[in-house]
Amino acid sequence: MLTILAKLLKVLNSEQSPGQIAAAISLSAIVGLTPLMSLHNLLIVFLVLFFRVNLTIFLVAWPLFTILGMAISPLSESVGESILHAPALLTTWESFYNTVIGRWSNFYYSGVIGSLVIAIVVAILGYPLSRILVVKYRDTWMKKLEKLRIVKLLSATKIWQLYQGQ
Repeated sequence: MLTILAKLLKVLNSEQSPGQIAAAISLSAIVGLTPLMSLHNLLIVFLVLFFRVNLTIFLVAWPLFTILGMAISPLSESVGESILHAPALLTTWESFYNTVIGRWSNFYYSGVIGSLVIAIVVAILGYPLSRILVVKYRDTWMKKLEKLRIVKLLSATKIWQLYQGQ
């Protein structure tokens, strides 16, 4: 637990772009809020590995979004039901289901399509918000935290050594 906290602080205080950290949070929202064994999650994992997305933040945020995904599961089901049963989209869903990718995607399950729609909305809104929070942390909060007495006391402990990478 202390190692994870030290790594998070190290990433937040690093020279890595706030956009890379925000992208990791947004992509982890999609993977965490949707069922794990879905075709779109495989695509997201490839994107995380292909682009310069911070893997530490992705791996820490993923389980947090998974817990949130379990909490909003009934909402995902109802959103998915309304999408799948929309009269204007019924023929589209039938045609999509008749393709190989349509069957692999599991979009015919209301929980999958509903949670994906919610996850995309959270990811789109979460990217600029998390980017702003990272910049705000680096500009103001990081300096204030370094001045706190508890941080000065912790700098002599094992947590600080983990944070420094020693």
